[in-house]
Amino acid sequence: MYCAKCGKEIQDGDKKVCDECEKNVLNEIVAEEKNDEINKETKTKKERKKSKKENDEKWKVSGEKNKKDLLKKIIICTITVLGIALVMLLISNLLSANKVGNSIGNIRNYGYAAESNNWIYYLSPNEDSTDIGIFKIKNNGKNKQQLYMSDLDIVSINVYKNYIYFIGSATETYLEDDELDNKIYRIKTDGTNLEILNDNELNNECYEMYVVNDAIYYIGVNAEICKMDLNGANKTVIADNGTGYLGITDKYIIYNALESKDKAEYVTYIMNLDGTEAKPILEGKRLYSVNIEEDYVYYSDSNKKLYRTKIGSNEEEALYEDIQVYNLNTNENYAYYLNYLDSEKENFTVCLFRVKLDGTSEKPEKLKELKSYSSFIDVIGDWVIYMDSTEQAGFINLVNKNGKEKEIELYHLEYSKLYDKLDYSDEQVDSGNESENPTKDTVDDVEENYTVDNKINK
Repeated sequence: MYCAKCGKEIQDGDKKVCDECEKNVLNEIVAEEKNDEINKETKTKKERKKSKKENDEKWKVSGEKNKKDLLKKIIICTITVLGIALVMLLISNLLSANKVGNSIGNIRNYGYAAESNNWIYYLSPNEDSTDIGIFKIKNNGKNKQQLYMSDLDIVSINVYKNYIYFIGSATETYLEDDELDNKIYRIKTDGTNLEILNDNELNNECYEMYVVNDAIYYIGVNAEICKMDLNGANKTVIADNGTGYLGITDKYIIYNALESKDKAEYVTYIMNLDGTEAKPILEGKRLYSVNIEEDYVYYSDSNKKLYRTKIGSNEEEALYEDIQVYNLNTNENYAYYLNYLDSEKENFTVCLFRVKLDGTSEKPEKLKELKSYSSFIDVIGDWVIYMDSTEQAGFINLVNKNGKEKEIELYHLEYSKLYDKLDYSDEQVDSGNESENPTKDTVDDVEENYTVDNKINK
């Protein structure tokens, strides 16, 4: 019998191949199986590597996508936050922006100060008190800035929509008809872009001007109530009533006028901003030191007693029978005023007081003792601005409305330095106070025939 593989003669039996060929076949099978395992393992490694690469690519793409999504979310969130902040800022500015350029109480105290967007705007002399300027300071007493300086007498400042409006009078300059050279100006709140809006088309004795609802209200040449646009255009007459006093809020106009042609007595009227529905606040009665808070008119009578009346009620209520109020100015549920510390005991120290407007104060709250007498008290934000003087110096200060915090000095003038600088030490220097006696107040009784106040501390 022969081997089927190599032809070698072998013994008869079940084997068809010789031992050597059988061995070679087995080796080939083992080698092939080993190759298969190697190939399989190699394939598995390749597949794993490919799978890892695919996964890496997948995660890379996913990671890039996640990064982009995350960046997108961050951008969206940032824009949203900034948008919300901008909206809140705009809302805050709208809420904090003045509805009117200044209050009646401040304008009645010559309008020497106003507030807007956490800034206090005020009038103050220069270092030697020869000129008057407009300044501003943050309501925390920091960052004082001079905006404008002039030899004009400046009164009635209003701050409205990034502008300061005011009346300026050249006291030593007269027109051909011998009238005072007075104008209404405006200047930006950064002190730039001074403009004349009304050139001598207002009353010669007008020191009251209001900026309300995008219009300027003032007393015209013939003692009529007028208004014009913020840029001075479209001058129109609201009411031809022969008034000498003007008080304006965002709802009402208050003025004094003769009750009739046959009577030489003045009555205080109230009407809408467009000049309609004019009627006496109290029938046949003239009111002094008029202020408005919400639906009430606060005022004093000829004896300086404090009253109030609800608009339209024709009824008055005496709030405090035992006090007198000079330079009355109301603000946020309080009446601020000047009076003696205790005239019954002959203590004639002039003090700044306040009482609650609902009449519930047990006694007046003293905020400040003055050295002399201030011709004005303007209430601005958390502060009351006033002027005072001693024999040695004059100054303008801010005192907090609660009377407890440290005062802020806005202006200080040593008279000795002024004497040395001007070289007229033998002359008397006016401290700028109208009077040291509140009973001679020149603010509360000037509603019909007033004159523009002299420069502060001139």
